[in-house]
Amino acid sequence: MDPGSLMPVHKVLVVEDHELFRQALCGFLQQRADVLIVGESTDGLDAVHQAEARQPDVILLDIGLPTLNGLQVVSRIRATVPNARVLLVTNESSLDVVEEAFRRGAHGYVYKPRLHQDLFLVFDAILGGGRHVSRSLERIADGDVAASHRHDVLFCSSDAILENAFSHFIAGELGEGKAVIVLATDSHDRNIRRLLHASDVNVDLVIQQERYLPVHIDDVLAQVSINGWPDEARFAHAAGDLLRSAASRATGHHPKVAACGECAPTLWARGHFDAAIRLEHLWDELSSGQHLDTLCAYPIAAHHHDARLVRQLCGEHTAVEVR
Repeated sequence: MDPGSLMPVHKVLVVEDHELFRQALCGFLQQRADVLIVGESTDGLDAVHQAEARQPDVILLDIGLPTLNGLQVVSRIRATVPNARVLLVTNESSLDVVEEAFRRGAHGYVYKPRLHQDLFLVFDAILGGGRHVSRSLERIADGDVAASHRHDVLFCSSDAILENAFSHFIAGELGEGKAVIVLATDSHDRNIRRLLHASDVNVDLVIQQERYLPVHIDDVLAQVSINGWPDEARFAHAAGDLLRSAASRATGHHPKVAACGECAPTLWARGHFDAAIRLEHLWDELSSGQHLDTLCAYPIAAHHHDARLVRQLCGEHTAVEVR
C-alpha cells in the first residue's frame, strides 16, 4: 500500500468523570479507524496536564468535572495546547453556557442526548477548521423547547435503591404536571406507591387522573416484539400510542410525559442482551425529538457483565449512575 494513501490518525484525549459513560464514549470513538485514544481523564486539572504531555489533536471534554470544570479546562488548554481542537460533550443545554464555551476557545459542542447522531458530525467539522454545535441545541436556540430529552440509566445495588430512585423521579415529574409511565415489576410498583404516599403524594388522585400510568412489562414486550426481538414498526405503534395517551392526561399548556421502568432491564435479566440494547435504542430515537425524561434502572450485576455490551448499553443513555 502507498504510505501516502494512509488515512491520517487523529489523537484524542477523552475527559469524562462518569466511568461507564466514558467507556461508552471511547467505544463509540473506536469505531473509527482514524481515531487513536491517547489518554483518558476524570479530573479537570489532570486533563490539562495530560493535554500538555500527550499533545492530542482533539480533546473531548465534559463540563461537570472535579478540580477544574470543563470551561476552566478550555481556557487553560487553549493557552497551553493551542493546536488542539476542543469538543465539549455534556448534558448542559443552556445557550449561555454554549456561548461561554466558544468565548473561551472551544471548537465544538455536543449535547449528550444527541451523542450518536451528532458526535462524528461535529468531530469532522472541527477537524476541518470550523465550529459546530449539536443540531438539537440549534433548535433550542430557535425556541424549540421540545428538542431536548433525558434518558438516564441507574445501576442499583438493591431493590430499595431502585424503588427510592423511581419514587423520587416520579414525585418530581408529577409535581411539574407531567403524566408518568411506570414500567415496573408488581412488587416494585407496590413499594413505589408506598414511598410516594409517605412523601405526601396523593397516589389515589394521580391514579384516578391517569397521570400515574402503571404498565405491565410483559404486555409491553409482547406488543413490541416479534420472536423476542423488538420490531421497529410494532414498537413505534405501541410506544407512540402509549405516549399520546399519557400526554392527554398531563396538565399545563404544553402536555409533557415522563417514563421510568424496567422493560429493557427485564430483557437483560433474561439474558437477551442485544434485544435490551435494541429496545433502549428504539426508545431513545422515539423520545429524542420530545421533551421526554426517562429513567431506566438495572441491577448492579448488569454493570459487571461483558464490557462491550455494557458500553453499548450505556451509549444509548444520556447519563449513567451507579448506586
